Order: sequence, then structure tokens, then C-alpha cells
Amino acid sequence: MAENRPKITFETKPLKVGPEWHLVATFPSGQQEHITGFKTEAEAIGWLDGSRYQAWLKARGYE
Repeated sequence: MAENRPKITFETKPLKVGPEWHLVATFPSGQQEHITGFKTEAEAIGWLDGSRYQAWLKARGYE
């Protein structure tokens, strides 16, 4: 049976901070983490569909 873990949510619209785009992840506790280093909005949104996103989740105990 799959474990039901609270989900991490992401702002659907990345934030532009200086020359970078950031995603904001909100954990079930309410804590937020900025994921940085994207050159474009499309790159930030695309990150959510890639292997780097899966590795990011796994490193935080979410799979």
C-alpha cells in the first residue's frame, strides 16, 4: 500500500528575482523553500517535469 504523505505545493508562477527565476515550494508545515537558478520562466516551469525535480523531492524524503 502506498504511503500517504502530505504534499509539497509549488507556486504555479515562478518569481523573477533579479536576473533569475525562482520556484517557491511550500511544505506541509508551511515552511517555504526557494528553488533558484533558472534563466527563464519556461525553464523554471519545465523543472517540475524533469529528473532534477524528482531528485529534489527524494532528497527531502518525498517520492
